[in-house]
Amino acid sequence: MKTIVQTGWLSLLLIMGIAFVNALAFQGTRGIYETTEGRYAECAREMMLSGRLSEPVLNGNHHWTKPPLTYLAIIGSIRVFGDSPWGLRAFLVIAMMLTVAAVWWAGVVIWGPKAGFWTGLVTATSPFIVGIANIVATDMLVTLWAALAITAFWHSRARQSRGAAILMWLFLGLGCLTKGPPGVLVPVVLIFCATLFLRRSGTWRPGAWTTLAGVFVFAIAGFGWYAWKAWQYPGLSSYWIGHEVIGRNLSDEFNRNPGIIYVFTNYLPILLFGTGPWLALVIIRGWAGRKGPPLSGLPISTWNGAAQWALLVSVILPFVIFSFSRSKLPLYLAPLFVPLSLLVGRAMDILLQQDRLRWRTTATVAGLLILLIVVGKAVAGIPERVRDMTRLADRLAPILARDPSTSLYLVNKRPVNGLEYHLRRNVEFIAPEELGEHMLKQTPPRLHTLYIAKKKDWDRVAAKIPLAVRVEEIGPHWVGIWPVPNQ
Repeated sequence: MKTIVQTGWLSLLLIMGIAFVNALAFQGTRGIYETTEGRYAECAREMMLSGRLSEPVLNGNHHWTKPPLTYLAIIGSIRVFGDSPWGLRAFLVIAMMLTVAAVWWAGVVIWGPKAGFWTGLVTATSPFIVGIANIVATDMLVTLWAALAITAFWHSRARQSRGAAILMWLFLGLGCLTKGPPGVLVPVVLIFCATLFLRRSGTWRPGAWTTLAGVFVFAIAGFGWYAWKAWQYPGLSSYWIGHEVIGRNLSDEFNRNPGIIYVFTNYLPILLFGTGPWLALVIIRGWAGRKGPPLSGLPISTWNGAAQWALLVSVILPFVIFSFSRSKLPLYLAPLFVPLSLLVGRAMDILLQQDRLRWRTTATVAGLLILLIVVGKAVAGIPERVRDMTRLADRLAPILARDPSTSLYLVNKRPVNGLEYHLRRNVEFIAPEELGEHMLKQTPPRLHTLYIAKKKDWDRVAAKIPLAVRVEEIGPHWVGIWPVPNQ
């Protein structure tokens, strides 16, 4: 293993192989979950039906909350690999492998091949990153663009590459095109801090014309679509600024865990244990003995010092910003694991050089993590959960096949987009309190009408039913309700 670590490209192949196994294993075993995965899948399907691939559509209406890049990735994945849960998630396997490769290269250009191997290994075996690569959403792509932008920055400085400097701006633009301005928070903080710190080190900097060209590329890639659609649809820019930026981050408009307690119950545990035991391992081994922490004592004016401080700030400052945002979800933290993996990998490299960490220990931890990740993904697909729309659709398919004219309604307060995706049809949703009125308005006979409701809501739903019905269980979590025709 020592030989592989020192040979550069062989180490890249090894960690990309690990990333491939972790991301690919049981990638389609779990069904499409509501609400996030179902929404992205159905939006991609409706975009394909509309033929307007630059305009996200959901439930027949424009869905402007996110730019179209993620939906286009999903569409490409479906067309190549099929419309199963595996096909929907296939692009995430590629995105994770490229992210690992980018982090590996960043470690190589900053500190050398050994550090590159460890930074890539930490990324490839981080349970949180593997988990992100199993969820159909924007966050794995955002992490990829962050990793590529950070890598391009360090490559441009280490190799005096103007092309890499322009690529950095392109990747920042693609991050913005994936999730808007929040999608570039982590790399922007790192690049700004690193640029500031490196001013004292005499490191090469791109010239003014290179920077201007890069800013132009960023503007086109990152904001060209926004400008185009804002011009086509007056008032859209006000929606983005008022709701998606201000409303989402500074108010309770979206009601996504606005309280500070969420930071301690979710964000901090994810940050501390999202890499598995790697962070704890370097902290325990690093603070043991008399040599002190492995990443301490370097002046900020040196190359290594500037890199380590910039990486540290790009973990802490965005984490604080995410913590005070009024909209909090675990997936938002995904880009933080790029600088975090670089820091942890660098610490492992130093500890190994100082004989404060054993090769056998790192190999054992990596092997156990791979095993736990693969087994964990396999086990996660076994239980049938109420949010699993793939299995619900599989149970409904033969029922609907018996009578294709059946009208299907969902007794719920919001649409279930994953079910619509699998059934290839819009499913109207009805609030439980409106069920009785809706039933009475249906034209008799009611033989061709099916309502589905969550089993846990059955008592509340049953109280709203004004006529005779036939009830049948549809799996462990749902019931089907057929109105009985008048005799």
